[in-house]
Amino acid sequence: MDELTSEHLKFSHPFVVSILVKLFNLFMFTGHIPITFGASYTVPIPKGDGRTRALSVDDFRGISICPVISELFEMAVLDRFSNLFETSDHQYGFKEHLGCRDAIFTVRQVIERYISFLTVQQSVCATLDLSKAFDRTNHCALLLN
Repeated sequence: MDELTSEHLKFSHPFVVSILVKLFNLFMFTGHIPITFGASYTVPIPKGDGRTRALSVDDFRGISICPVISELFEMAVLDRFSNLFETSDHQYGFKEHLGCRDAIFTVRQVIERYISFLTVQQSVCATLDLSKAFDRTNHCALLLN
């Protein structure tokens, strides 16, 4: 979007790092992030091999392309403040060493405990798939107030 790549930053003069540090500190001090940091565009990426059949909309996952400087700022904030970010113990997505298998195990444990506690032989479990909503989220916009 801004016609910059990560290589521009990687191979830039060390003075650029000083400028970015001052800029990012100014963002933190004022509590204001430029609106352009929330700008992005979505690129559809095929989920699997589409050569064997016709593709549909569900065969693609959208990824958001954001300005490089805003991604660098996001990484700097995460690196600096990650110890202050807390998530629920019941969240399994986007956490290190946890995934779908752990979520399924927890759901099975809850259902088995419910059945044994109430001595019923049947229970009903409802699930909600938010993956489509997440794929359409503007992740850079989450940084904005």
